[in-house]
Amino acid sequence: MAGEHCSASCTTKDHESWGACVRAKALGAIWLGGGGPSFGEVKRFSRENQAYRDAIKDGLKPQAVSFNSVNRAYDAASRG
Repeated sequence: MAGEHCSASCTTKDHESWGACVRAKALGAIWLGGGGPSFGEVKRFSRENQAYRDAIKDGLKPQAVSFNSVNRAYDAASRG
């Protein structure tokens, strides 16, 4: 019988299974601590990616996309 396996908050109660009910809600993952990254986290992420792109344009090969890796790549380039 359709709807017998729906979640408690289902408004239509017409799904064949609990999985179908949850998929119909289009649930997505949430960030730890809340619904999404803060404005500051988004800005830091953008600055970090830009620093990596700039290092690549300068001919460097940082080990990772992080400020520490980019700084180490610039330090290594300046030493030798």
